[in-house]
Amino acid sequence: MGKRLFVAIDISEEVKQKIQPVLDLLSELNVDLKIVPSENLHITLKFLGEVDKTEIRKIEDKLSLISEKFRNFEINFRQVGGFPSMEKLNVLWVGVENPILIELMKNIDDGLNDVRENEHEEVPHLTIARIKSGRNKEELIDWLNKVRDKSFGPMIVDKIILYESELSSDGPKYEVLDEFLLEVKK
Repeated sequence: MGKRLFVAIDISEEVKQKIQPVLDLLSELNVDLKIVPSENLHITLKFLGEVDKTEIRKIEDKLSLISEKFRNFEINFRQVGGFPSMEKLNVLWVGVENPILIELMKNIDDGLNDVRENEHEEVPHLTIARIKSGRNKEELIDWLNKVRDKSFGPMIVDKIILYESELSSDGPKYEVLDEFLLEVKK
């Protein structure tokens, strides 16, 4: 039996606290969605899916080599939007800005391409909710237009994490399998 794995960056408590009021406002809307609990907020660098337990060591070795190429860096959380478009909203996100983050994602994607190929180019983002139906879509779009240009501040990325995700009726539970530190700037 395999494990459901993904590689991610944790979000700082400071940024979570700045995002929480937006999540609270979102929960007051009469729309059909599932908000990501603040303790589960993360930036997915690569979703690996079901992986055989015997492959985990190889994944950890590759992530260790990739992490050695990067120093810690700062990202900025700006804007609130939706994928794939305003006409067909599936996911609500907070934008993340930094070219180093895109480079890190590309390195991880290339390094772990044999585990799972990416169907599309990754766009760095923080998922805050998943939309279940189009009920009251106009209310949701009005809300998005009000919060679109919000800024949630910076955060230092100093490690990447290999997570196991266990799905349950209460939602996913994430367990840290391994952490890979990004070298501190001298």
